Amino acid sequence: MTHTVNVAVLKNSLSEFLGKVQSGDSILVCSRNKPVAKITPLASRPNRSTTGFDPTVQIHADLEGPAIPPEDWGILAGPEGAR
Repeated sequence: MTHTVNVAVLKNSLSEFLGKVQSGDSILVCSRNKPVAKITPLASRPNRSTTGFDPTVQIHADLEGPAIPPEDWGILAGPEGAR
């Protein structure tokens, strides 16, 4: 279902209209009764934000050891920290 709403009404009731979009409806936004935008739901996709898991990321390193070799730690300290 598509709802038509003027900007002022949308501004005052944004949460209500976003709830309709989350339910699958679309919102046709008008300015002075002329359409200017359409708000539609995003395509369904699994919510991965709760786990942070992204199957496209591959880690090719030892996650238990130091990320920087011990002999390079002095570089991070700068000239004052050099020994």
